[in-house]
This record gives sequence, structure tokens and C-alpha cells, in this order.
Amino acid sequence: MFAWNIELFERINASATTPHWMVLVAIAIAQWVIWLAPAWLALSWFRSDALGRRDLLEVLAVILLALAFGQLIVMAWPQPRPFMVHLGSQFLAHVADPGFPSDHVTVFWSAACAALATRRFARMAALWFALGLLVGWSRVFLGVHFPLDVLGALPVAALAALCVRGLRRPMQPIYTGLVSLWARIAGAWQKT
Repeated sequence: MFAWNIELFERINASATTPHWMVLVAIAIAQWVIWLAPAWLALSWFRSDALGRRDLLEVLAVILLALAFGQLIVMAWPQPRPFMVHLGSQFLAHVADPGFPSDHVTVFWSAACAALATRRFARMAALWFALGLLVGWSRVFLGVHFPLDVLGALPVAALAALCVRGLRRPMQPIYTGLVSLWARIAGAWQKT
């Protein structure tokens, strides 16, 4: 474990003297902001045309691939969470599993990296990066991640975005097929 990672964790992590309202706000951010990602994907799906839906499938592919990369990293290089090595204060209950990279931040930063490669959703990238940073801060503040767990999500997200982008041509028939299937289902549903 890197000394700067521990030092930065100790500066960010809440303590027994932290105002209770700050802990409650951080808990709300850490637990509930993640639901914005699937909500945005679903809402955008319903509001988009066929091209937008293909872009959304690519965003989803990046998120899923980045999470898979994260699991491979956990198997190859399992890093303990702060409370597992008795550092800092923990204000959020969490399973004692490896914490690098943060799955929550990986979701947001994967969406951001993927959105940058689209025309329709590129403007959302800054928001996704900011939300990832906010969620990452909250999880360090609450003692369930080290700063490196948060920072490690960025290269994982970027690598997944590059891989999915590189596979864009071969994946187009799959994306198009899924969008067409959706159109048929939605058309049949509207007729009933």
C-alpha cells in the first residue's frame, strides 16, 4: 500500500468529531447516487431514436466491460479496504471484499468515457465524471475505500471504452439487432 494513499485517506476520512449531518449526506451520496446511472440509461433509451439507442448500448457495454475488468483486477491483485486493515473510521457498512477499483466510481467514469465517443451524449460526460468524483469522495469519507480505489477506476473505465470503441464495427449488427427487436416489441405493445 502506498504511503500517499494512506495519508490522503486519513485526511479525507470522517472521524468521531465530524458533524453527524455530513456523515448522513455522505451516506446518501454513497448509497443512492449510483441509481442515477440506470435511471439515466432507461430514460435516455425511451427518449432516443434508433441511433441514440445504439449509442446507449455502447455506453452499457463499456460499463459492463469495465466492471468485468475490475473483477479481473480483484482476482489478480486483491487490495483490502481501509476497515479491513484497521485504518480510519467506517461509517458505512460494507462487505469485507477487495476495494480496488471502486465499482461505483467505475460505473460513472465508464459512462463518462463512453459518452465522450458519442454525438448525442458527449455533453453528459462532464456530469458523469463529476458524479463519479462525488461518489468516490463519499466512499473514502465514510471509510470504505482508499483514494487509490477511486483513482484506479479511471484507467479501467478508459480501457473498457477503448476496447468497446475498437469493437464498434463488429458490434454494430448486434446493436442494430437489439434496437430493431426493441422497436418490434414496442410496436406490438402499442397495438395492444
